[in-house]
Amino acid sequence: MVTDTVLATRLTPAHHDLARAAGELFTPERLAAWRDGPDGPLTPRAWRDIAAAGLLGVALPTALGGRGLGLLGSLVLGEAMAPLADAGVLLGMHVHNDVAAYWLADAAPGLRDRYLPRLLDGTLVACQCDTDPSAEEPTTARRDGDEVVVRGSKRYVINGAIAGLCFVTVRLDGTPALVLVEKDRPGVRVGTVYDKLGTRSVDSARIEFADVRVPAAHVLSRGGVAQLLRWNRVMTRMRYLIAADAYLIHRRLLDHIGRHATRRRLGGRALSAWPVNAHALAGARADLELMAAGLADLLDRVEGPAPAVPEVAELKWFCVERAGALAALCCDLEGGAGYMWGSPSLRDLAQLRGLRMAGGSQTTMLTLANHSFACRAELAGIPQPTEAPVGAGTAAGHV
Repeated sequence: MVTDTVLATRLTPAHHDLARAAGELFTPERLAAWRDGPDGPLTPRAWRDIAAAGLLGVALPTALGGRGLGLLGSLVLGEAMAPLADAGVLLGMHVHNDVAAYWLADAAPGLRDRYLPRLLDGTLVACQCDTDPSAEEPTTARRDGDEVVVRGSKRYVINGAIAGLCFVTVRLDGTPALVLVEKDRPGVRVGTVYDKLGTRSVDSARIEFADVRVPAAHVLSRGGVAQLLRWNRVMTRMRYLIAADAYLIHRRLLDHIGRHATRRRLGGRALSAWPVNAHALAGARADLELMAAGLADLLDRVEGPAPAVPEVAELKWFCVERAGALAALCCDLEGGAGYMWGSPSLRDLAQLRGLRMAGGSQTTMLTLANHSFACRAELAGIPQPTEAPVGAGTAAGHV
């Protein structure tokens, strides 16, 4: 995504060093151990190894202990990990590197200094707890003196089983808030550890909070415009990286199916020579170009003062949707092999199903886009104030 687009001109020696370090650490052998080995998904030891390789906090400013490579650094890291063909590791890294680390970067100095160094050295793993059992069963928090009491549960939490630090979305006094909860506090319990489709290299768990008490200072944000801006800034970053993940899967699928459809023959000619297949693959190549253009165009805006919330939501929707369509097509073109779990196309289709929900569902992405369109239409219908002639004064101006 970075090396084969216009973004390649922006890479520095530090970005190339990052890519080399990631390529050396993230090998197929290590992935197999995380996905299928007796120790299960990414272990605490694995996170410390990742930190020792300098792969945590790559985007954070150096003043905060990061590598100072910005969002472009996160893209480089994702592309270096893409040959693993496993979205689980990518999602786990996004949550730790680009969600939790940024919540702490914006936190009060006391919390930041206490927890951020431990996230960056891999001794503490983070998770983001968003999904309630249902809309009627929200996780809540209430104030009790100098403490906040958290009650509820969260499902499908990436890194949830091994994380030591939970960033929990709650309803606090009826308004949305984000609360930092250490896993070792009384009342926190890991329930079910799920076998989540397509992301077995990282754990996914249900976490229960039974009247867990934390200091009121652990409320990182709540209600109002400040909460909305902070939430949008962090989640837009996550969605942008998920769009990039989908792009990388799409690119890999195109390479794979292009070779397969050229070798495989039907009716005396290659599969790729049949017009119906040629047209579908041409459309997929066009989708790849559009994905790359969107990612390049929005890179600087994601880290700007006003994150492109609806535009990134649209990009995430498009990249995941189109990559999923290509994965389904690839399964069909592989014939019977496309429905065996050993099929790379079927594995990618499973991972893309996971990306549909990660960072907010595809329906949520369309809702954000729809609200943006409605807002633009409303603003377009409001007459703009007539500009006063230069030098014209008002009565107030002469007082």
